Amino acid sequence: MSQDNDGRFPDDSAVEVRYPRDKREEQRVDRGGWPWLPGSIVEQCGPDEWYIAVCERSLAVLEDGRPAPDGTAEDDLFYPCCWRDSTEIRYRPAPGAAPASRSGAGR
Repeated sequence: MSQDNDGRFPDDSAVEVRYPRDKREEQRVDRGGWPWLPGSIVEQCGPDEWYIAVCERSLAVLEDGRPAPDGTAEDDLFYPCCWRDSTEIRYRPAPGAAPASRSGAGR
């Protein structure tokens, strides 16, 4: 964890982040309607702001920006990144874990 990270979401943490999958979702006024996608904390960049890599394979591109064809090696994929505050980030559940309740418990 970098010295600038307050520890709420340490660097390299597996998280879920609100992020649009396509232009239609991106143009929604209500960002709360965007899906939760897998991500990884790159770094904290403000008191309540993190830079996050969105690790959703369907959004990956090649170095030149073209969509990545199926079967592209992981090392050749480039994922989008975004800045989000704590309301748009949550810890990713462990594989096989029970889903969190609607009240937000288990985050």
